[in-house]
Amino acid sequence: MSHRTVSATERHAEEYRALNEAAAAFDLERWAVLRLKGSDTRAFLQGTATQDIEQATPGRGTKTLFLTEKGRPVALAWVVIAPDHESAILITDEGAGPGLRPHLERFRIMENVEFEGPEAMPRLFGVAGPERDPLAEAIAASISGAMSVPADPLSFLLLPPATEPEALPSVVDRAVFQAWRLKVGIPLHGVDMDLERIATELALPDAIADKGCYVGQEVVARTTHRGQVRRQRVGFRFDWGGKAFPKGTELHAAGRASGFITSVGREPGAADGLGMGYVTPEAIEQNLDVLAVQGEKTTHLRLRSWPL
Repeated sequence: MSHRTVSATERHAEEYRALNEAAAAFDLERWAVLRLKGSDTRAFLQGTATQDIEQATPGRGTKTLFLTEKGRPVALAWVVIAPDHESAILITDEGAGPGLRPHLERFRIMENVEFEGPEAMPRLFGVAGPERDPLAEAIAASISGAMSVPADPLSFLLLPPATEPEALPSVVDRAVFQAWRLKVGIPLHGVDMDLERIATELALPDAIADKGCYVGQEVVARTTHRGQVRRQRVGFRFDWGGKAFPKGTELHAAGRASGFITSVGREPGAADGLGMGYVTPEAIEQNLDVLAVQGEKTTHLRLRSWPL
């Protein structure tokens, strides 16, 4: 009996379906893990993160931003407070990894806080899908020294450093993860956000709490209350034409330059492309047609709320 070979396209479509309808894991080897230890850990993070760490549930990943004094994003991260409140794990993407620890060390003055990582930290995998937490817990239970961290929109697995992807079930291809993270709206540092942006342009309200003083809070408060942002991060769909838009592709609305694209990818198993970029608030508020412009060619983008 012969068996039909499953093509890469079909496999990617199946993996993408699992991420959206069930659960699957993906390799986050290039992401970074930091550990903070000391009696002032929670208070220190409360003063440096945009999220209300004092209200964070121990053991659960809390999404937050770390900003410069001018409100510029250094990292989007997930903070995991230990039950004793005297240690924490920070998880961030590969672009933010090298800069997060030096940024935090700048603000340690008299606090009892020590830093470890990102070197010699646990091996990191992500798990996504509506059944992600049961899958993450099952994998962690099967590997000695492993830890699962529930979070949104993805959960995490911290595994022994030597763990290879083959040790996990349902590890999807990197291109499939790229499509999924565009669909749910996770920006990567150095790709979709950088120090040219300000926090309120990022469209991450679930990462910014209405709380007291923290680094960059004055700029966040001012731009939030006055609505003074030049661009707003958006997600969009478009008809895939067989070729990705280059990063920085200009966007037009009402005949004027109105923004730019940061990243795109094809949606597995579909004829759509998925993307992320920035447009003017006016283009969003007035529901203007937004076009990607490449020379004489224009492509209509369908702006959507996340998940796309």
